[in-house]
Amino acid sequence: MFKLSYATRPQSQEFLENINAEHAGDNIDFQFLYQAQASMQEWFESSRIPSLTANNIFSTLLERTQIIWYELAPEQGGEHEAFIRINSGKIPLTNAELIKALFLKRAQAGDDTDQRRFEQRQLELATEWDMIEARLRQPELWYLLNEDTSRKPTRIEFLFELLASMDEEASEDKPDKSDEYATFRYFNKRLQRANTEKLLKEWQAVKNLFLTIEEWYNNRDWYHQLGYLITVGVPVAELIKAAGQRTKTEFSEYVLQQIKQRVHGDIEQWDYQQQSERAKLRNVLLLFNIETLHQNKGASYRFPFQHYKGNGQEARRWSLEHIHAQNPQSLGRKQDYPQWLRDVRPYVARQLELMPEQEPLLDGQQNQLQPSQVLNTIDQLLDRGLIDKDDFDQVQQQVFQLLGEPEVHTIENMALLTANDNSALSNGVFPQKRRRVMELEREGSFIPIATRNVFLKYYSDDHEHLAYWTAADRSNYVRAIRETLAHYLTPDTTTADAN
Repeated sequence: MFKLSYATRPQSQEFLENINAEHAGDNIDFQFLYQAQASMQEWFESSRIPSLTANNIFSTLLERTQIIWYELAPEQGGEHEAFIRINSGKIPLTNAELIKALFLKRAQAGDDTDQRRFEQRQLELATEWDMIEARLRQPELWYLLNEDTSRKPTRIEFLFELLASMDEEASEDKPDKSDEYATFRYFNKRLQRANTEKLLKEWQAVKNLFLTIEEWYNNRDWYHQLGYLITVGVPVAELIKAAGQRTKTEFSEYVLQQIKQRVHGDIEQWDYQQQSERAKLRNVLLLFNIETLHQNKGASYRFPFQHYKGNGQEARRWSLEHIHAQNPQSLGRKQDYPQWLRDVRPYVARQLELMPEQEPLLDGQQNQLQPSQVLNTIDQLLDRGLIDKDDFDQVQQQVFQLLGEPEVHTIENMALLTANDNSALSNGVFPQKRRRVMELEREGSFIPIATRNVFLKYYSDDHEHLAYWTAADRSNYVRAIRETLAHYLTPDTTTADAN
């Protein structure tokens, strides 16, 4: 009734007419055809009446199956345009699927030798496509380049979007972002009448882009430095362009200068209370966490951008956590007062046991009182039930005098946490936060390494006063930040302007 042959396997028609084990190993296609026939034969033979099963299938194919055949007139365009037109409004194809068809179709020009050369490359091209797609699906690589998980079925489309956005020679052909199939239309215009040489050249550009990204991932320095720049908002396309225009040495210097721009200034003067300076503080602390792992040359692990960015879950929002609580008056409801006092009481009692000889504290009228009186005041307020706001504010200030330094809004009192974890720690004194950070990590939260180190007092010389975040602790913390980021930090703004 019909004959079937494959353009890339000249002997396929002959093999299909006589499928046998002898030639099944000649190539991968013959092997799969042979296995398919063997599976079908096994299935038929396992049925109760094989001949009846075969007749049922034959009847279905003969009487209930229809074939849609389109004869295209020359003025109707090519098969790809007709396919898109016919299937409009139905199950949509992705840009990547349509672009793949462009690469795997027969070349539109060239002699028979040229055509056969491309046919020999088709299987290899398809294999390379699948390899790139599989690699981009690995979270460690994907989240190095992207903020969130892909909303598209195929990840390789990301590469095509990059290539289209970087084409400076054909700015009028750049994809319209409002067009769902803009990326396909861009490549369709480039490959519509491409010969073998053109098709292979375009595919080589895709491979080169992927190999550049793969090199970034495999290079420990570039992984951390470029990962940082991408995370703080530098477009991947901008970095790809810069890499293509420079030698590797020049590109390394370019990356260094880009990072310096993001942390330029006197980091110790930036104030959390200034909205415009919060992003600067986050950038520095992110770099500090990244470099803490980057500079540990003996470690095999690297900064996990996939966990920082969500790893398939909703994109994480990061905020600045006050190591020693900021103004605790954010407790706006009176019913929250007793719980806060109950939570903090064990730490006050423990502090009085460890250091019975304390400097006098000040009450609300600036009168001196003994630290032991704070515990009595807490107990009296808890016994009372309803607590007046003025009384609560007064004892709260005494607790903070006893257990921590006055509130500070600069980098010496800042650490990086997700917004959700930050809210779990708000209003607590330092030892409460320390315990909660460890609990969050045990529960599966991603706690950046420098944040964990801060609450473990890793950067401090004095480990006796775990209930305090002292002036010495703050000084040691800032020194650790400056030493870790010495390669990137520039002189403060005033000094730079003076020069």
